[in-house]
Amino acid sequence: MALSRPWRQQLLGSLQGQLQLATYLAVFVGFTGASIAGLWIGQRNLIDTTRRDLNRSAEAIQTCLQDAGDQPQLLRQELLLHSNLRRQLWLEQANGSLLLPQSDHLPIKEDTIRLAMTANPERVVGQLQRVELEDRTYLSELVARFPSGAKLWVSQEVSENQRSLSNYLSLMILIWGSCLMITLLTVSWLVRRIVQPLAALSAATDAVTADTLDSAQLALQEGPMEVMQLGRNYNALLQRLSDAWTQQRQFVSAVSHELRTPLTIVQGYVQRTIRRGDNLTEGQVKGLRTAEEESIRMRRLLDDLLDLSRSDFGHLDIRTVPVALADQLEQVADLARSTLQRPLELILPEELEQRSIEVKADPARLRQVLLDLIENADKYSPPERPIRLELHSTGSGARIAVIDQGIGIPEEEQETVFERFKRGSNAAEKTGSGLGLSVVKLLVEGMGGRIELRSRLGEGSCFTVALPR
Repeated sequence: MALSRPWRQQLLGSLQGQLQLATYLAVFVGFTGASIAGLWIGQRNLIDTTRRDLNRSAEAIQTCLQDAGDQPQLLRQELLLHSNLRRQLWLEQANGSLLLPQSDHLPIKEDTIRLAMTANPERVVGQLQRVELEDRTYLSELVARFPSGAKLWVSQEVSENQRSLSNYLSLMILIWGSCLMITLLTVSWLVRRIVQPLAALSAATDAVTADTLDSAQLALQEGPMEVMQLGRNYNALLQRLSDAWTQQRQFVSAVSHELRTPLTIVQGYVQRTIRRGDNLTEGQVKGLRTAEEESIRMRRLLDDLLDLSRSDFGHLDIRTVPVALADQLEQVADLARSTLQRPLELILPEELEQRSIEVKADPARLRQVLLDLIENADKYSPPERPIRLELHSTGSGARIAVIDQGIGIPEEEQETVFERFKRGSNAAEKTGSGLGLSVVKLLVEGMGGRIELRSRLGEGSCFTVALPR
């Protein structure tokens, strides 16, 4: 049963399958109906043709039989004249005796005659009867009843005609079957050809992202008029989305740039006020500290938006130089400990050779990446749980791991957490814009590295930054 579901889904769950099934059924019913109609018409034509032949033979001798009167010899000769190997005419006398054509070269099948007469016990004139005897089929009819009480009978063997008709129909069925298969194959090809633009449209739609709006135009060379119109509407929609997305990026870039300068000024005034505020109350200092923290958070958000905007327009400035990772990690650990309320464990290789490893990176961007990852780990970890910062040397470079014991990320969402504005569904109560990890991935890949994630719900997460030598 499980194997039949994909087949049924493919046949009944798609437009192509439904079109093919409907066409197959229509063609099959049409060919079957034509075959049955042809068989029935052929049999009826055979019967009607045989009946007309019998009637013509009977009519031709009725006058002669009436003129012959009671001359049996003349009657037999007339009956013999219109009889042959497949057709027999005979007279049933009023006393029930039979007058048959006599000839040494014409065998008389009395069994057939008796059976034909038995099939019409009421002696109904014009009633055509079908008789089967020894694998042969006969059509018999009581043609006329004479005033003397005599009755004229005629019988025609139609076995050969039926075999010829059956052979003809078998040949026609073979021809029709071949035509049916050719028709079905042609229909399948035509349906696939008709549906192909829709499949291309579906594939193109599935591949559309914000970064591929300009290159996701669908090029349809030919197809049904409705599908071509749908393709043009799709391309026009993509163009409008691309224009809107470009305008949005330009707006975000302009706003972020314009807000960054006044926000820096506000932050500077707040810091100077705190340093010189000897006459400020504890509540005022606390308020200013909160304003300073929020201004720092807003400036970092604006920096992330600017980085994303520059990347979208290809203007992101990343300059890689040889960087001693051990020194960089110690600086990052010192900076992070100054703001963290939990332990931060820095684990460096014991071997001097591995500890002194250098990689190609942008020092400022690398610090930004690691501080963002540490902040993210701090945000989603229970209090007092330590965060580990580890350095591992590899054959092609180095790996830096930021490990926490936080809430973890659902497995089905681990592929999307690096996308813009995407956050774990179990982190809804936390604040955040959903841009941090997307910026981290952008900067790591800009330095020629890659970022990996391993996480389990309730156990924590491990973000690993791999950088080349």
